[in-house]
Amino acid sequence: MSKRPSILGELKLAPTAPAKAVPPAKAAPTRKERPDVIHTSIYLPKPVYLKLREIAYVTDQKIHDVIMEGVDAALKQYGHPSVAELKAAKG
Repeated sequence: MSKRPSILGELKLAPTAPAKAVPPAKAAPTRKERPDVIHTSIYLPKPVYLKLREIAYVTDQKIHDVIMEGVDAALKQYGHPSVAELKAAKG
């Protein structure tokens, strides 16, 4: 059995002009602008993350809410106003 002839082998392609560089399109923002909120990240040991996730599930909250309770407790422990008080004082 012989190989089938290639269709592409017989094509005579004309040279093309180099493509113009197109500036990349500006990506639409994926998050809503919130100038009063600072985004930060924390690194947690996996067992701590799993326990926070469990607490959030059992209490029908998000992990963020559980972490904010901890932030509130830390602020109070060091003699500062609570999260709610700080938010109210700003506005």
